[in-house]
Amino acid sequence: MQDPGRTTTRGSQVTRSRLLLRLDETADVPVVVVHGGAGFGKTTLARQWAQRDPRPHVGVRLAPYLDDPAALARCLVDALEGVGPGVGDIRSAVTGAEPEFSARLLPGMTSLVASRGSAFVLVVDDIQHLTRPACHDLLRAVCEGVPPGSQVALLSRLDPPPWLARVRAEGRLVAWGPADLAFDDCESRLLLEGLGLSLSEEETARVVRRAEGWPVGLYLTALALRDRGARVAPSYHHSVAAPDRFVVDYLRAEILAGLPEPSRDFLRRTAVLDELSAPLCDAVLERVDSGAVLANLAAQLQLVVPDDPETHRYHRHTLLTDALRDDLEGQEPWLVPELHLRAADWYAARGDRDPAIRHAKAAGDLTRVGTLVWSGVPASIASGRSDQLAAWLADLTDVQIRSDRWLTLAAAWLGLQTGDSESRARWLLAAEEHAGPLWETRVAGDVFAASLAALHVVVGDYGLEGSLAMCRDAQQGLPRDSGFRAAAYQNAGVFLTLTRRFQEGQASLREAERLGRALGVPIIEANALAWRGMLAMLTGDLSGTAQISRAHDLVQAHRLDRLATSANTVTAVALLLAVRGDKDQARVTLGAARRLTTRVRGIAPWFSVAGPLVQARAALLIGDRALARALCTEARGHLTAELAETVLGEFLAELLAILGTSPTEGGFAEPLTAGELRVLQFLPSRLTFAQIGEHLFLSRATVKTHAMAIYRKLGVSSRDDAIARARALGLVEASVSD
Repeated sequence: MQDPGRTTTRGSQVTRSRLLLRLDETADVPVVVVHGGAGFGKTTLARQWAQRDPRPHVGVRLAPYLDDPAALARCLVDALEGVGPGVGDIRSAVTGAEPEFSARLLPGMTSLVASRGSAFVLVVDDIQHLTRPACHDLLRAVCEGVPPGSQVALLSRLDPPPWLARVRAEGRLVAWGPADLAFDDCESRLLLEGLGLSLSEEETARVVRRAEGWPVGLYLTALALRDRGARVAPSYHHSVAAPDRFVVDYLRAEILAGLPEPSRDFLRRTAVLDELSAPLCDAVLERVDSGAVLANLAAQLQLVVPDDPETHRYHRHTLLTDALRDDLEGQEPWLVPELHLRAADWYAARGDRDPAIRHAKAAGDLTRVGTLVWSGVPASIASGRSDQLAAWLADLTDVQIRSDRWLTLAAAWLGLQTGDSESRARWLLAAEEHAGPLWETRVAGDVFAASLAALHVVVGDYGLEGSLAMCRDAQQGLPRDSGFRAAAYQNAGVFLTLTRRFQEGQASLREAERLGRALGVPIIEANALAWRGMLAMLTGDLSGTAQISRAHDLVQAHRLDRLATSANTVTAVALLLAVRGDKDQARVTLGAARRLTTRVRGIAPWFSVAGPLVQARAALLIGDRALARALCTEARGHLTAELAETVLGEFLAELLAILGTSPTEGGFAEPLTAGELRVLQFLPSRLTFAQIGEHLFLSRATVKTHAMAIYRKLGVSSRDDAIARARALGLVEASVSD
């Protein structure tokens, strides 16, 4: 190993020996922060540290599009997976939506970091791109879990975020700023010599003074001097505090101007890309030699850096990107939208929807954005990832969303997923305006009308028979590969069985299972199986146990048990366990079913009746008469005149008759209300009562009242005890570290 006290160079790369020695001396400090403006060598230092440090180093390089808690969490999990055992269930907890984000993901990330098997270093570069508080909460959770011998290094162009002040006060942080990163005289001279500059002592001193320790300023100056073979004039000087504009102009004048025109064109036109790869550049520039061009530029410029030469993947220096994008806007502004659209098409063809949407937005093509966003809605629904759909729509104005029919429909689905009934209703009206008058008559032959009908069926605006007719028409009007076709058959099967057309309903549910399996929508397959199984078991047919077991297997295989859309399936499993006499596990699963049911709001009334009724039957079977009565009361509150004429009305009457004679056994004297259940989901988080109220649109006093009622009904006296008891009963999700 090289002498850590020695500063050396290889070509243009100066080994930061004095900084590396300081890193050795602070190897027991959990958090390292390195901050300084562009070009201060933060990333280079991290690379040299990884080369000499015996611990495995993993990195996450941030970009503006990763300023999203779910996207950031996925990157962090991917990185941490490389330095320890499997990550377990943490992936299923990745979300930006509350309460799961605060209650499950944050403590899960802390546990994940702490669980790595051996010492490691996690480097998170360019954290200045993170502006959302939730993203910084994620970083803080990661820093809290750093085990002894490991370190997390945060690299930023800006000053450290305020939350690190507490980490510093605890003695768990070391921070270096621009003064620490600046080249000293020895390093500056080594860089000049490594680039082959033959300068006199006086000229060297002038160049070093002019750079004032700013590594990239010195580097760019030295490159320009070397390439033009110029001498250094006595008046040559500039402050290191110069704005980035100077660097951009310098790059343009001294670096880009010296390249052949084809190379400049290549660099300028690929400036729309965040990453450089040969296939992507070929597609965007409509050429076939990008791999060779990139390799040549990397060797020639040293500002185009190979990430993986074998796969022809590269990245540009940030300052070079700034200059190139400025040139592109100034010289060929008409070409920018076309370049972005080609990039969008390339990513979309590979199923990489996030960058495809970003490029379509940058092109200003809202029609393309709408098509891409809508194509991702079925997967978003099936996975329960409303945060992903929200991210796609986040930076679009209401005017932009309203301008495209598919965007209005996507916004309506987002309102449905998040329980925002006002937003859902507003965007449904906008979608109906796009669909035009009498759109209901065109569902069987118009894709947009059929897609709109699919949403109305879930909301339940047209009653059972009207919704059934829409389902049948949508089955014809939707594309054959649309996941909504599977949902149309499932919903039709529910409506048919509710209205006692059992044979036809069973056939529709079986088709939903087939389509859900064929189209990759396991939540539809599971829910269709679960509904068939529940109907069979409630009529004394024990063949339903096999269907519910298959549904449960799907939920487990695809980790669907945390999705509100799986409430029916989890309810069916609770019923199956209760019938089998497994009271303890049935009680826990019943708690999970109740939790999921309370998260589904603003949809068809049948859902709000059927779920609690089946849950009430399960509660009776495990001897919890009080809970069964409360659930029957909840179901009766949603029972419309139309539903009273269905099998649900019969089932409610049967349950009430049983409750009139059933003895009281076990259970809680007062079951939790739906409002208390919603507050309970936030208790495992770090949020205060006031903050919980902001999420639920309740006052702090109301949240506190609900919390006190929760404590009393669960027989506990503290928030921590309530969380532990609720987890044991399945009323809140278990921690990913459990």
